[in-house]
Amino acid sequence: METESESTKVIEAMKWQIHHTKKQIESLNKAITRIGDVEQLNMKGTLLKTYANQIDTKKGYVILPDYRNQEKVTIYLDTKKSIIDNAETYFHQYHRDKRGLKTIQDNLNKTKTNLQKQITRQKNFDPQDSEQVQLVKKQLIAEDAIKTGILHSSKAPEPAHPRRFYTTDHVLVEVGKNSDQNDHLTLTANKDYYWMHVSELAGSHVVVHSVNPSKQTLLEAANLTAYYSKGRGLKQVPVDVLKVGQLFKPKGAKSGLVMFNGKADTLTVNPDKELAQRLSAKD
Repeated sequence: METESESTKVIEAMKWQIHHTKKQIESLNKAITRIGDVEQLNMKGTLLKTYANQIDTKKGYVILPDYRNQEKVTIYLDTKKSIIDNAETYFHQYHRDKRGLKTIQDNLNKTKTNLQKQITRQKNFDPQDSEQVQLVKKQLIAEDAIKTGILHSSKAPEPAHPRRFYTTDHVLVEVGKNSDQNDHLTLTANKDYYWMHVSELAGSHVVVHSVNPSKQTLLEAANLTAYYSKGRGLKQVPVDVLKVGQLFKPKGAKSGLVMFNGKADTLTVNPDKELAQRLSAKD
């Protein structure tokens, strides 16, 4: 009976893992769609530099011919910046999105490969083979699909406050648990603190309680940001880093949705479960 129970547990874990991997692929495809045509950003920056002396910034936009096909393209402008600075903003966004797109595409390819391996393992699984049951169980535990004999999908009680961590430099990092908590955490934080969120994927809002964090603190906080996101199972996750003061919530926006002004830096990290456990504050 014990073997039968173990087999059932392994079968359910494999089902959950495949479902979870398919959801990751879905999220990554959506992220690629959201980024869209990055080359258009480069084109807009180039056009602004080319026609810089002929553009009136005060209008807030300009219509210019796309040199790729001669079709008209509307380019929106920040009226507080010069044309050259507007061009640089487009170039910055182009390079950032291009890096992000490559990372997401690499992760998508790896995740698709993992899915095929998981499906093959499921098809070849013999629940009557006790040695295979134990072998696959160990693999699933290592892959975080089974946790100490409990399926990964079991939910722990939600904390009353954001998850709290302390970096190696003893800096407090708070990680939102849900959309409402994300909003409260982000909108009440010190404007000079640092804020993080995974690029183009769903995840927690993260606030670093420091106005001048070290590089190590930023990397550790970025790791936590990636771990508590849809990118948890990926190897390379891009994380946006900016000041809380750059953020704003559009009128009528749904819970957990914020936008930002200016530039964001990007840190690419590999989510580390052991690091998250080590830095976790014990309540």
